[in-house]
Amino acid sequence: MRKIFYLTFLFSLFCCRLYAWQQVLQDTAQNPGSPQLTFVNNDTVYDFGGIPKGAFVEYQFEIRNTGGAPLIISAMKCESANVKCKWPSKPLKPGKKAFVSVIYTANTDEGSFREDIFVASNTTENPYPFIHISGAIVPEGSPMIPSATPAHKSHGGRLAH
Repeated sequence: MRKIFYLTFLFSLFCCRLYAWQQVLQDTAQNPGSPQLTFVNNDTVYDFGGIPKGAFVEYQFEIRNTGGAPLIISAMKCESANVKCKWPSKPLKPGKKAFVSVIYTANTDEGSFREDIFVASNTTENPYPFIHISGAIVPEGSPMIPSATPAHKSHGGRLAH
């Protein structure tokens, strides 16, 4: 009987601690004093269209810190070696905008691709933000085929030199 009481007590204590931790995380996420990574116009998906084999293309996603503290992007990670990313090295002040760049090198076999890029920062968001890119690699020497996603005038997808 003691063992059942003891196990019930430990389980209750664990549940209370779990609930308290969940409340702390929720309060931190809603705290206007914490940073908040927001993609301008919910722009997290881009289709490069057809890319000639051997070329590389770049697209810049516009971000804004909508929180009340400086936003620090610590990394952008992708499982593919064909994807390179650039992000602001300095903290982004509240209310300010910046760009994160995704560069895709078409050095694999011809065909379509789809990549997901994880954005790591000092925000308390859950789930963490992802950027999604796609396109198709066409034979070398082919012209670049326009993307299905309209590019932004100021920073759209472009063939990098």
